[in-house]
Amino acid sequence: MHDKKYFVGKVSDYSKKKGWFFGYFANEDLLRSDLVEVAYQDVSNKKSSADDWHYHKKCVEICIVTSGSASLKINGKEFTVEEGGFWATYPESVVEDFSTTKDTKLIVIKAPSIPDDKFTKTL
Repeated sequence: MHDKKYFVGKVSDYSKKKGWFFGYFANEDLLRSDLVEVAYQDVSNKKSSADDWHYHKKCVEICIVTSGSASLKINGKEFTVEEGGFWATYPESVVEDFSTTKDTKLIVIKAPSIPDDKFTKTL
């Protein structure tokens, strides 16, 4: 068991991991969990790309827009989500055509934290 019961960090320290700082993949014991993954992402001015197409077979993913706005398709239906809004995708829901405005930031939560549970379109 850890003597230390807390962890204080900076999101910018996780920029090489696309903002993912909590989950099965974490190097720090106190940030490692198989229950949930958490990221804080700066996705400002993102343009839609074929690489956006993905789904999860076992995980639920929740994205909270903390600033700016995001446009995306979920199972072919178009959405625009503004600051303070969120979307949740359940297993087998396909996300595509993801784009954002200036200064868009997200908190992303994925549960459970399962390695390799992101599937993309192969061209």
